Amino acid sequence: MPVRAPSGTSRPRRLARTAFLLAGGLSLLAGGEDCLGAPPPRPTAPSAVTACQTRSGDLIADVNNDGLLDRITDPSHRGALLAITFGIGSARETTVRVRGLADRTAGRQEYVSAVVADFDRDGWSDLVVVAGEEQGGDDPVQPRVAELRLGPFSDTGRSRRTVPLDLRATKDIAVADYNHDRYPDLTAYTYSGDGTYEIQARLGDPHTGLSPDTRTYTTDVQATGYDPPSPLPHAGLTPFYPPCGTQARAR
Repeated sequence: MPVRAPSGTSRPRRLARTAFLLAGGLSLLAGGEDCLGAPPPRPTAPSAVTACQTRSGDLIADVNNDGLLDRITDPSHRGALLAITFGIGSARETTVRVRGLADRTAGRQEYVSAVVADFDRDGWSDLVVVAGEEQGGDDPVQPRVAELRLGPFSDTGRSRRTVPLDLRATKDIAVADYNHDRYPDLTAYTYSGDGTYEIQARLGDPHTGLSPDTRTYTTDVQATGYDPPSPLPHAGLTPFYPPCGTQARAR
Protein backbone atom coordinates (compact mmCIF):
# COMPACT_ATOMS: atom_id res chain seq x y z
CA MET A 1 0.00 0.00 0.00
CA PRO A 2 1.56 3.30 -1.01
CA VAL A 3 2.36 5.71 1.77
CA ARG A 4 1.72 9.41 1.08
CA ALA A 5 4.53 11.73 1.99
CA PRO A 6 3.64 14.26 4.68
CA SER A 7 2.71 17.71 3.40
CA GLY A 8 3.19 21.16 4.90
CA THR A 9 5.71 22.18 7.52
CA SER A 10 7.08 19.62 9.96
CA ARG A 11 6.22 20.03 13.62
CA PRO A 12 9.76 20.92 14.78
CA ARG A 13 10.01 23.57 12.08
CA ARG A 14 6.59 25.00 12.98
CA LEU A 15 7.57 25.16 16.65
CA ALA A 16 10.81 26.93 15.80
CA ARG A 17 8.97 29.46 13.63
CA THR A 18 6.39 30.08 16.39
CA ALA A 19 9.15 30.64 18.94
CA PHE A 20 10.86 33.10 16.59
CA LEU A 21 7.66 35.11 16.09
CA LEU A 22 6.93 35.18 19.82
CA ALA A 23 10.45 36.39 20.54
CA GLY A 24 10.05 39.15 17.96
CA GLY A 25 6.72 40.21 19.43
CA LEU A 26 8.14 40.35 22.94
CA SER A 27 11.03 42.44 21.66
CA LEU A 28 8.59 44.94 20.15
CA LEU A 29 6.59 45.11 23.37
CA ALA A 30 9.76 45.81 25.28
CA GLY A 31 10.40 48.87 23.12
CA GLY A 32 13.54 47.23 21.88
CA GLU A 33 15.16 45.77 18.87
CA ASP A 34 12.98 46.57 15.87
CA CYS A 35 13.90 48.93 13.04
CA LEU A 36 12.93 52.00 15.09
CA GLY A 37 15.50 51.23 17.75
CA ALA A 38 15.42 51.15 21.51
CA PRO A 39 14.68 54.09 23.82
CA PRO A 40 17.59 55.67 25.67
CA PRO A 41 18.58 54.03 28.96
CA ARG A 42 16.72 55.23 32.02
CA PRO A 43 18.82 58.07 33.47
CA THR A 44 20.23 58.09 36.98
CA ALA A 45 20.78 61.86 37.15
CA PRO A 46 19.53 65.05 35.45
CA SER A 47 20.90 65.97 32.05
CA ALA A 48 24.34 67.57 31.95
CA VAL A 49 22.99 69.98 29.32
CA THR A 50 21.04 72.97 30.66
CA ALA A 51 17.98 73.47 28.45
CA CYS A 52 17.46 77.02 27.18
CA GLN A 53 15.35 79.05 24.76
CA THR A 54 16.79 80.80 21.71
CA ARG A 55 15.88 84.33 20.67
CA SER A 56 13.72 82.84 17.91
CA GLY A 57 11.73 80.81 20.46
CA ASP A 58 13.27 77.39 19.85
CA LEU A 59 14.17 75.04 22.70
CA ILE A 60 17.73 73.74 22.99
CA ALA A 61 18.22 70.60 25.09
CA ASP A 62 19.66 67.09 25.06
CA VAL A 63 16.46 65.08 24.65
CA ASN A 64 17.99 61.66 23.90
CA ASN A 65 20.85 61.65 26.44
CA ASP A 66 23.72 61.40 23.97
CA GLY A 67 25.51 64.50 25.26
CA LEU A 68 24.76 66.53 22.11
CA LEU A 69 22.53 69.58 21.79
CA ASP A 70 19.17 69.16 20.08
CA ARG A 71 16.91 71.91 18.71
CA ILE A 72 13.10 71.74 19.06
CA THR A 73 11.05 73.99 16.77
CA ASP A 74 7.33 74.40 16.07
CA PRO A 75 6.34 77.29 13.77
CA SER A 76 2.67 76.26 14.08
CA HIS A 77 2.73 76.97 17.86
CA ARG A 78 0.24 74.15 18.43
CA GLY A 79 2.16 70.93 17.83
CA ALA A 80 1.41 70.32 14.16
CA LEU A 81 4.81 71.32 12.76
CA LEU A 82 7.07 70.30 15.61
CA ALA A 83 10.50 69.08 14.52
CA ILE A 84 13.66 68.12 16.38
CA THR A 85 17.15 68.50 14.99
CA PHE A 86 19.26 65.96 16.86
CA GLY A 87 22.98 66.58 17.41
CA ILE A 88 23.09 70.11 16.02
CA GLY A 89 26.52 70.99 14.68
CA SER A 90 27.78 67.40 14.85
CA ALA A 91 28.44 64.74 12.21
CA ARG A 92 25.26 62.98 13.39
CA GLU A 93 22.98 65.99 12.91
CA THR A 94 19.55 64.93 11.61
CA THR A 95 16.09 66.51 11.66
CA VAL A 96 13.01 64.46 12.54
CA ARG A 97 9.51 65.80 11.81
CA VAL A 98 6.55 65.26 14.09
CA ARG A 99 5.35 62.06 12.40
CA GLY A 100 8.78 60.53 12.87
CA LEU A 101 8.42 61.02 16.63
CA ALA A 102 5.14 59.12 16.93
CA ASP A 103 6.72 55.64 16.89
CA ARG A 104 5.01 52.90 14.86
CA THR A 105 1.57 54.56 14.94
CA ALA A 106 2.37 57.58 12.74
CA GLY A 107 1.63 56.13 9.32
CA ARG A 108 -1.92 55.13 10.26
CA GLN A 109 -3.02 58.53 11.60
CA GLU A 110 -4.57 61.49 9.79
CA TYR A 111 -2.83 63.96 12.10
CA VAL A 112 0.05 63.91 14.57
CA SER A 113 0.82 66.72 17.03
CA ALA A 114 3.56 66.90 19.65
CA VAL A 115 5.16 69.22 22.19
CA VAL A 116 8.35 69.03 24.26
CA ALA A 117 8.99 70.32 27.80
CA ASP A 118 10.28 69.05 31.13
CA PHE A 119 6.83 68.66 32.68
CA ASP A 120 8.00 66.89 35.86
CA ARG A 121 11.20 68.97 36.21
CA ASP A 122 13.49 65.98 36.63
CA GLY A 123 16.07 67.50 34.30
CA TRP A 124 14.94 65.68 31.13
CA SER A 125 12.71 66.96 28.34
CA ASP A 126 9.46 65.01 27.92
CA LEU A 127 7.40 64.41 24.78
CA VAL A 128 3.60 64.62 24.46
CA VAL A 129 2.18 62.97 21.34
CA VAL A 130 -1.44 63.18 20.12
CA ALA A 131 -2.50 61.38 16.93
CA GLY A 132 -5.68 60.12 15.33
CA GLU A 133 -8.47 60.83 12.86
CA GLU A 134 -9.68 64.31 11.98
CA GLN A 135 -12.95 65.42 13.53
CA GLY A 136 -16.03 64.80 11.40
CA GLY A 137 -19.67 65.27 12.33
CA ASP A 138 -21.18 66.30 15.64
CA ASP A 139 -19.70 63.59 17.86
CA PRO A 140 -16.15 64.02 19.21
CA VAL A 141 -13.53 61.68 17.75
CA GLN A 142 -11.06 60.63 20.43
CA PRO A 143 -7.37 60.48 19.47
CA ARG A 144 -5.96 57.00 18.94
CA VAL A 145 -2.73 58.03 20.64
CA ALA A 146 -2.47 60.45 23.57
CA GLU A 147 0.69 59.89 25.57
CA LEU A 148 3.25 61.59 27.75
CA ARG A 149 6.63 60.00 27.06
CA LEU A 150 8.89 60.92 29.94
CA GLY A 151 12.41 61.81 28.92
CA PRO A 152 14.90 61.05 27.71
CA PHE A 153 13.37 59.84 24.44
CA SER A 154 14.86 58.59 21.18
CA ASP A 155 14.83 60.11 17.69
CA THR A 156 11.76 57.95 16.98
CA GLY A 157 9.94 59.21 20.08
CA ARG A 158 10.54 56.14 22.23
CA SER A 159 10.82 56.40 26.00
CA ARG A 160 11.28 53.94 28.86
CA ARG A 161 8.33 55.52 30.70
CA THR A 162 5.01 56.29 29.01
CA VAL A 163 1.93 57.77 30.69
CA PRO A 164 -1.46 57.55 28.89
CA LEU A 165 -3.31 60.87 28.76
CA ASP A 166 -7.06 61.46 28.65
CA LEU A 167 -7.03 64.41 26.26
CA ARG A 168 -10.51 63.83 24.84
CA ALA A 169 -11.03 64.98 21.24
CA THR A 170 -7.83 67.01 20.98
CA LYS A 171 -5.59 67.84 18.05
CA ASP A 172 -3.96 71.17 18.95
CA ILE A 173 -1.64 71.31 21.98
CA ALA A 174 1.04 73.62 23.37
CA VAL A 175 3.28 74.12 26.38
CA ALA A 176 1.74 76.76 28.63
CA ASP A 177 1.92 78.47 32.03
CA TYR A 178 -1.38 78.52 33.91
CA ASN A 179 -0.61 78.48 37.63
CA HIS A 180 2.80 80.21 37.47
CA ASP A 181 4.82 77.55 39.25
CA ARG A 182 8.05 75.92 38.07
CA TYR A 183 6.31 73.08 36.19
CA PRO A 184 5.32 73.52 32.51
CA ASP A 185 1.63 72.92 31.78
CA LEU A 186 -0.15 71.57 28.70
CA THR A 187 -2.96 73.50 27.00
CA ALA A 188 -5.27 71.73 24.56
CA TYR A 189 -7.92 72.91 22.10
CA THR A 190 -10.62 70.26 22.55
CA TYR A 191 -13.76 69.46 20.58
CA SER A 192 -16.69 68.99 22.96
CA GLY A 193 -19.33 68.06 20.35
CA ASP A 194 -22.06 69.75 18.31
CA GLY A 195 -19.58 72.14 16.69
CA THR A 196 -18.29 73.64 19.95
CA TYR A 197 -14.79 73.72 21.40
CA GLU A 198 -13.16 74.38 24.75
CA ILE A 199 -9.64 75.00 26.00
CA GLN A 200 -8.36 72.71 28.73
CA ALA A 201 -5.15 72.76 30.73
CA ARG A 202 -3.31 69.95 32.46
CA LEU A 203 -0.85 71.15 35.06
CA GLY A 204 2.74 69.97 35.25
CA ASP A 205 3.28 67.53 38.09
CA PRO A 206 6.48 66.25 39.74
CA HIS A 207 5.06 62.73 40.18
CA THR A 208 2.98 62.04 37.06
CA GLY A 209 4.38 64.62 34.64
CA LEU A 210 0.91 66.03 33.92
CA SER A 211 -2.09 66.14 36.23
CA PRO A 212 -5.29 64.53 34.86
CA ASP A 213 -7.56 67.16 36.46
CA THR A 214 -8.72 69.87 34.04
CA ARG A 215 -11.69 71.33 35.94
CA THR A 216 -9.89 74.40 37.26
CA TYR A 217 -8.66 75.54 33.87
CA THR A 218 -11.38 74.71 31.35
CA THR A 219 -12.95 77.52 29.32
CA ASP A 220 -15.51 77.45 26.55
CA VAL A 221 -14.59 78.94 23.19
CA GLN A 222 -17.23 81.46 22.17
CA ALA A 223 -16.99 81.05 18.41
CA THR A 224 -18.05 77.66 17.05
CA GLY A 225 -16.20 75.69 14.42
CA TYR A 226 -12.58 74.70 14.11
CA ASP A 227 -10.68 77.93 14.59
CA PRO A 228 -7.97 77.50 17.24
CA PRO A 229 -6.27 80.71 18.38
CA SER A 230 -2.59 81.04 17.56
CA PRO A 231 -0.85 80.90 19.88
CA LEU A 232 -3.09 79.01 22.29
CA PRO A 233 -3.86 80.81 25.58
CA HIS A 234 -0.97 81.05 28.07
CA ALA A 235 1.28 79.19 25.62
CA GLY A 236 5.04 79.66 25.57
CA LEU A 237 8.34 78.34 26.89
CA THR A 238 9.69 81.62 28.30
CA PRO A 239 8.55 81.14 31.94
CA PHE A 240 10.42 77.83 32.19
CA TYR A 241 13.68 78.23 30.28
CA PRO A 242 16.50 80.79 30.46
CA PRO A 243 17.73 82.48 27.27
CA CYS A 244 20.52 80.63 25.50
CA GLY A 245 22.81 83.65 25.39
CA THR A 246 25.25 84.22 22.58
CA GLN A 247 26.30 80.65 21.75
CA ALA A 248 26.49 80.44 17.98
CA ARG A 249 24.75 77.11 17.68
CA ALA A 250 21.79 78.30 19.75
CA ARG A 251 21.05 81.50 17.84
